[in-house]
Amino acid sequence: MPDHGAAIRVERHVEPSGPAFDLAILDFTVGTIASALTAFGNLNSAILFAATARACGPFGTNGERRQPVSINALAASLGRPFETVRRHANALVEDGLIARSPDGLYVALDSVVEPRVAALVDCCHDRMVALVDQAQHLGDTLPGPHPGIAYDPRVGIGLALDLLLAALECHGQREETPLRLALLLTLERAALRAALDASPSQVIRTSDVARMLDLPYATASRNIDALVACGLVGRDGGHLAPVADDAAVAARMALAGRARVLIARLAQAGFPVTAPTTALIRPRPSLAMAG
Repeated sequence: MPDHGAAIRVERHVEPSGPAFDLAILDFTVGTIASALTAFGNLNSAILFAATARACGPFGTNGERRQPVSINALAASLGRPFETVRRHANALVEDGLIARSPDGLYVALDSVVEPRVAALVDCCHDRMVALVDQAQHLGDTLPGPHPGIAYDPRVGIGLALDLLLAALECHGQREETPLRLALLLTLERAALRAALDASPSQVIRTSDVARMLDLPYATASRNIDALVACGLVGRDGGHLAPVADDAAVAARMALAGRARVLIARLAQAGFPVTAPTTALIRPRPSLAMAG
């Protein structure tokens, strides 16, 4: 007979947290930013495309689409000047990557298969897969997949774009220029990896950061000089080190919280949390960035 007095054991998932999870998020963020720069050649344009795609589809449950979004709304959501958003929107419309209607901007279904767009959204999705995979390897017990729901990669792409935009939003209070913020996050990623690898003496140079983002050295150098001048990065000879101030800690904590919410939503959408890499869209690359 069953022992009705015995305690009932309830399996609870352990939410990922800590420096190793922060590093996994930085791997995702820096990797997707590098892909965005390669695909679009301009980070502002890539961010605007991602924001437009999330505002009006097509990356959602059953390919759901919402109403077109105005430039005013996009500028407000991104915290960017209207004229900057308008200029980049016009360029994306001319390139056929987003479309314009009397009601606003939207991402046409045809543009999703355009090589640059496909490369970016596939990379975002597969790096989200890598983030969940790394969380699993950290020993965290993530929420199980929702029973009876077949996973649709379009949902995963949408949530991955949400995480990219969340990273830029959470850290955007520290540096509003997207490219400089990308360089700062790349430096933070390199510094955190060195700390977790117990190699704090590792020298991080401008050439290393330029290589990670595939940027011209002169572009990286000029923008890193600006980060040093405003006190976000320290320089000792050729060695660069991000400044770990209260704003950096708060942004990292806020982003970790957003990432946990998005991973839970991914599980609810039927994502194979216990075998993440089976959801990869492209043949498995080296998902953790070198360096």
